[in-house]
Amino acid sequence: MLKPACIAALLLISASVSSARMSDPRSGFVLVANQQSASASLINLRTDTAVVIPVGEGPHEAVISPSGRTGIVTIYGIAGKPGNQLAVIDIMTAKVTKMISLGEYTRPHGANFFPRDELKVVVTSESTKNLVFVDLAKGVVERVIPSGAAGTHMVALSADGSVAATSNITGGSTTVFFLNPAKEPEIIPTSPQTEGIAITPDGKEVWAATNTGAINVVNVQTHRIDKTISGFGQPYRLAMSPDGKCAIACDAKSDKIVVIDVATRQISWTLDLGQPRGVNISPDGKTAFVTLAADETMGVIDLEARKLTRKIKVGKSPDGVWFGRARRM
Repeated sequence: MLKPACIAALLLISASVSSARMSDPRSGFVLVANQQSASASLINLRTDTAVVIPVGEGPHEAVISPSGRTGIVTIYGIAGKPGNQLAVIDIMTAKVTKMISLGEYTRPHGANFFPRDELKVVVTSESTKNLVFVDLAKGVVERVIPSGAAGTHMVALSADGSVAATSNITGGSTTVFFLNPAKEPEIIPTSPQTEGIAITPDGKEVWAATNTGAINVVNVQTHRIDKTISGFGQPYRLAMSPDGKCAIACDAKSDKIVVIDVATRQISWTLDLGQPRGVNISPDGKTAFVTLAADETMGVIDLEARKLTRKIKVGKSPDGVWFGRARRM
């Protein structure tokens, strides 16, 4: 039988290995939606190689489940041909396992997995102004909640999945959905062309970016804007770090990413990049993954060193991006 001192040592080693894996910038996978290539790129960070996966016309956003086993790409469609599908991707085999039809709920765009439930995702239906809840195992729409505003585009979830928020581009607003406990959504006017969206892990603040050049910090309890952060060209996308300490805006017009301190609501630093589009932050908050339309790559950003470390080639017009932990064999 192992002595207590030996058990403690083994636990310490195990914890150290686990921590190292979480912070290893070359561990895990990144899924990128290539809008104009009808494909997704699945990147292995260990080798910086990408597998191109056909998914259908007009893929816009990509997410990976917390375990790193399953990916989802929303098939938005192209001009004159609305899409209504989700491509479900097995990360282990880098293949589409099923295409889920959303029926009448066309133009699916933003998506998120529910915490601790890898069979449930929430998706926006831009054309029908709805938040759509999908069961991946059954391949069906379970329920919908109207957003009450036009152009329901992106969606963000709190860490426990109790609060969701959508950006409504045409409506110039943000809709906050109270899922647990359930109550009526609140539509909060923000600014014209509200598109980028993020939510603090505790669900108390929604950060809504407008393509006209500002980010509005919305208080979920009071349903009012607490702070407007200005000085952007076009903050096209937003990401919130898992610890809620920093937010990253992709300023597509100014060709840079902007890192913001959430507590002070002040810009901490910026980094020049070519046409940044989508952004996602690793669970440990040390690395950001940004799609770059200028040269059709996905850039890896070291947030501690504040620099671009490398680029991986993807497809035409890369947009949505998501990091997933290393796959379990």
